[in-house]
Amino acid sequence: MTTFTRLLSLAVSIALAGSLLAQNNECSGALMVYPGTNGPFTNVGATNSAPVWPCGSGSKDVWFTVVTNGPGTLTASTCGASFDTTLQVFGGICGSLTSLGCNDDSCGTASSVSVPVVADTYFVRVGGFGGATGSFPLNISGPVVGTAATNTTLGNGCIRQSASFYEVFSSANFDLDYTSITMVPSGGNYSVQPGTSSYVPPSAAATVLALGDDSEATVLLAAPMPFPGGSTTALTINSNGVVSIAVGNGASTNGGPQQFLDAMRTAWWTWNDFDPSIPAGGRVKFEQVGAKAIVTWDGVWNFLGNSPAHANTFQYQFDTSNGRVHMVYQSMNTIWATLVGYSPGGPNIDVGAIDISAALPASFTLPAADAPGLTLTAATRPILGSTWSLNVTNVPATGTLGVDILGFTDPGFDDLTFLGLPGCGLRSSLEVVSPWAPTGASHSYLLAIPPSPSLANHHLFTTAAVFVPGANAFGAVTANGIDGKLGNY
Repeated sequence: MTTFTRLLSLAVSIALAGSLLAQNNECSGALMVYPGTNGPFTNVGATNSAPVWPCGSGSKDVWFTVVTNGPGTLTASTCGASFDTTLQVFGGICGSLTSLGCNDDSCGTASSVSVPVVADTYFVRVGGFGGATGSFPLNISGPVVGTAATNTTLGNGCIRQSASFYEVFSSANFDLDYTSITMVPSGGNYSVQPGTSSYVPPSAAATVLALGDDSEATVLLAAPMPFPGGSTTALTINSNGVVSIAVGNGASTNGGPQQFLDAMRTAWWTWNDFDPSIPAGGRVKFEQVGAKAIVTWDGVWNFLGNSPAHANTFQYQFDTSNGRVHMVYQSMNTIWATLVGYSPGGPNIDVGAIDISAALPASFTLPAADAPGLTLTAATRPILGSTWSLNVTNVPATGTLGVDILGFTDPGFDDLTFLGLPGCGLRSSLEVVSPWAPTGASHSYLLAIPPSPSLANHHLFTTAAVFVPGANAFGAVTANGIDGKLGNY
């Protein structure tokens, strides 16, 4: 029997079990319900039970039970029912019940009852006005005992790519002194290469920008400068080491990777808390030398710097003739953490920092856009007696075979480099592996969750993988995992 057939059989069994009305046709067979929307249920085929309805000429009734864990107000409703319902709430035990509330019409011809409760067991009876029958939800709220079903994302899918790159240096480990980085437009973004331009000391004709602490200034270019995705005739310079194509990134002090990735404008970053307003320190200068627009932090001290030992010298060279950007470093003496990188404007995926000095003996090309990797999401929660619906997206067009994976444990692998899948993880054990043929960029699968109350608070783990020739040494990509905690609401 295939996995699909087993799951389908399980779903059919649950559907059939839900149609056996005799189990809750009387108080003694009441079905347990939980916070939220339960059902849909039906009273088709039900008979009349005692006691006699005190409202709405109720009949053809079915029974439910609710367990509360403290004082409060219990509300039960059939709002959304397909027929004219009646509803009654009881305290006590079967055979010795006390009516706490009864209602015929509240939300249209559907019913709703709210009653004060303490920690105890209560019964809800649903019937039809004058013998009416049909389907109905049973909506429950209040201090009701239950376990919430949840979905928790585990790890990330692969192969993830970001159109940005960055490295974060502590104050003690900045290792780009007297080096440079050259960014060459290529394939809709940049090829990042070892530096090909030398430091150009600002001349006496350079403009000293009127920048204070945490401030911005905009300069005009002698000619439009192309960059991936457009061109600009001006640059916005942030005193904290950032040059953007336009205003919008702000002039905040040194922040973290997420702020960098979320910044809205294309920009080049050597982000630190620099303060060009310190009287004894250096200044930020701008000049155009031939086709190059050059922005230099010329001995600018860090915020709270108190001696030339806190001076930092670096510059950006923007070549308006070909769009190349050079990031050129001299002596850096930061007393705060520094983020060096480039972003085309966010939000961008965070694939993690790189070691720039280790990467640049060679070169690397940034993708034109972020690629989130194979991604698994849950459309529903794994509620007992329901169907857990899961979606796989970003399926590679060259994928030859997909597999859905279900298990009872999380292996916890976030990097399977040892198997030839660098950056790919495995966040579900392999109890069930179900194959599928990729036919587009997405794929969905379903799991029928048994209605057994004993399964509440248990966990099911799931992920997916697609075999993609040439994607890596193994020839496959994997999705993030999802930890599904089973619950009754």
